[in-house]
Amino acid sequence: MRFSKSTSWLVFGLLTFASTAAAQDPVASTPADSAEAAAWAVHDYWTPERMASAEPIPVQTVVTTEAASQAAAPRLAGEPGLVSGHPAGGGPFTPKVRLFERSEQQAMATPQSWGTAPTNPLSGPYGPFQRWTMEGGYLNGPRGYHGKLFFTLGGNDFVCSATVIGRSTIATAGHCVSSGAGTFATTFLFCPSYFNGAGGVHPSRGCWAGVNATTSGGWHFSGDPDYDYGCIVTATTGTLIANKIGNVTGWSGRAWNWPSEQPVITFGYPQAPPFAGNVIQQTASTEWYNWDAVAGGQVSKVIGSDLTGGASGGGWFLGWRAPGAEVVDTDGSNITDPAGVGGPFINGVNSHKRCTVNCNNPPTAGAGVFWQEMTSPPFLSTVPADGDSEEIFAVCLGHVNNNP
Repeated sequence: MRFSKSTSWLVFGLLTFASTAAAQDPVASTPADSAEAAAWAVHDYWTPERMASAEPIPVQTVVTTEAASQAAAPRLAGEPGLVSGHPAGGGPFTPKVRLFERSEQQAMATPQSWGTAPTNPLSGPYGPFQRWTMEGGYLNGPRGYHGKLFFTLGGNDFVCSATVIGRSTIATAGHCVSSGAGTFATTFLFCPSYFNGAGGVHPSRGCWAGVNATTSGGWHFSGDPDYDYGCIVTATTGTLIANKIGNVTGWSGRAWNWPSEQPVITFGYPQAPPFAGNVIQQTASTEWYNWDAVAGGQVSKVIGSDLTGGASGGGWFLGWRAPGAEVVDTDGSNITDPAGVGGPFINGVNSHKRCTVNCNNPPTAGAGVFWQEMTSPPFLSTVPADGDSEEIFAVCLGHVNNNP
């Protein structure tokens, strides 16, 4: 797959991969012995000029045809679970895991429907959502877990979004670490608390280079967006701070196996028009239907969202909380919102949008992108594991750089 800076949307012939994806290794990683010293080469590569000229990686698009798999039932998984994150400041960390009983899962499975799935980009209906710009407080957790990810792929420099999920690990989209055709990106640089009021890179935070990357085999080898997540292990020293990134920012908890009808808060740094990529855009929506981009395997979930390229990899969260209180609850129910057990918990990433006939942008009456929706692969923990999110994250979190 070839990337170029002139590309506004990437279109994948995904259905041709369905028969081959299962034969691939479910996990794909860069070499495990990547030298920490290489981080300094990454620091040198990303000059202010290169960072300013990096293009937003396009949000992935999937062409919808009569032969494509339409709205589909999500894959059955085990009991939903949560694992705690950690506040800034470092120190010992004992993960607190909570698994929910089957009866609790059934109580949380009431569909939150907003009508049938849209069949035309202009006709809708779309899931309702709120969006607002975050203008301050970028250093404080949990908002400080987010940042902008710079990388090189196909000879071009791109940007995505990502979230700190471990002492030296960030989560992002698979298409922010791999081409989807067997090639990994390089020169990963993650800048938490990125904010235009501080000139972009925050002068008290700096950035951390990535030393290893992992994604699912379904994405890396076959470009299946239903497996479009990944993680990156960061260096133990940043450009400004001689400490591990999670000790500085803190990190988010994780969620898995939750029914795909959850109210979520999402984040990202969209840079494609009409956004400038210099501040966090936050949305509140509800997962309102499922979409199987490639028949078989996992089934993606859909929210209302108009975020554009550059927001890819930004996290979807359950139990998002401001200090002392939950910010938004879109359905008015605490049954479907596990805010009462702490948070936040990352439960998805901005991945792709659908389109008809071709991926014109803006859409026309008969063709174009479903621009007011966003899709994420499900976050699952399955037995046996087959490239699910928890299997991928376990690879990164098991790296020695995450040790205290």
